[in-house]
Amino acid sequence: MRTTTSLLAASVAAALLAGCGGGGGSSPSSAIPNPTQSSPATQSSSLSTQDVAQSATDAAFTPIDTGEADAGVTNGILTSSATRSTKSNGFVCKNRRTRTVTVNADGSVTIETIDYYDQACTQKERDDVANRTQSSGTMTIARTITTYSMTGAQLGLRKENYTLTGSNTNGSWTIGSSFYPGTSSTPMDQLEHSVTVNASSYVASTGRIVNDAAPSVNASYGRQGATNATIATDSSGDTTYTGTHNGTSFKGTLGALSISSSPPFTISGGNQLGSSSLNGSVGFDQDGNLISVNLTGTLPSGNTLTVTSSTASNGALQVNGTVTSPSGASVATFTTDAHGNGVLTLANGTQVPIVDWHVVWS
Repeated sequence: MRTTTSLLAASVAAALLAGCGGGGGSSPSSAIPNPTQSSPATQSSSLSTQDVAQSATDAAFTPIDTGEADAGVTNGILTSSATRSTKSNGFVCKNRRTRTVTVNADGSVTIETIDYYDQACTQKERDDVANRTQSSGTMTIARTITTYSMTGAQLGLRKENYTLTGSNTNGSWTIGSSFYPGTSSTPMDQLEHSVTVNASSYVASTGRIVNDAAPSVNASYGRQGATNATIATDSSGDTTYTGTHNGTSFKGTLGALSISSSPPFTISGGNQLGSSSLNGSVGFDQDGNLISVNLTGTLPSGNTLTVTSSTASNGALQVNGTVTSPSGASVATFTTDAHGNGVLTLANGTQVPIVDWHVVWS
């Protein structure tokens, strides 16, 4: 995996430009320089560019990533017995997406949602398979999400397990997730997420660890955070989560960090890089597509983050992020499509692929 990261970057960049209707930009670098690895601390002068970029993308991507998973519960796509299907009726391809719902012989339900690069639904981008079972008032969902390049190569795989009690509007659930870059059999990322919702509030706890053995990293990054938000659903069925996302970032030697076994999820080991505070909203349509992002806030050591979304000429959503130092200088920018595939660009021009909301350093 590590010897082919430059090819991964090129594949992701090409796919992003295709999904967004084209655009300028240079080709991703074939190698990423080894950044200065200074001791983690809370002063910006002691944080490397990589420390800032990693803590920033963790803070930015976590509410989007978990929001997509939560929206599958709150809008009923993963939980309803009458899950909408865009494919079961005549195998219809709609807005570059198909969905099939299958009731299995054992009573479980399998929901497969495939997103494509093209309107004709011939070039698969993302294959999402969720298997749902229910017993004694508890619902469990085993979900696998595989991301592909435009040539059909596997860019990454994510495995999620949900446990839900109550209803999708007055209940609680936990999600455990692991991300495998490329075709690796070893997970790079571990995420634990818990949610409690009712008619007026959404409260979540999230812990995330990235164990990256790439030579330029060879370290573990972590983030623990708490979200307090409201959920609004409009007449079109669009769902928007609006509130605060506060957290603390960590760094340690490779494998040194761990997440508590139960919520609120906290990180142990390593050293604190500092705290972050984000405010804003993330929105999804009734079919589970990301339709809007608007997040701003502060990062460890006084760096700042702005994440917004825009719509390309072909109607595809693009997510844009800017990380700025306390003095106002650019630290990094990133651009992804609606599924979190894109490119992180450091201020020195180095480009790193982003796959399924995960930065994959080389």
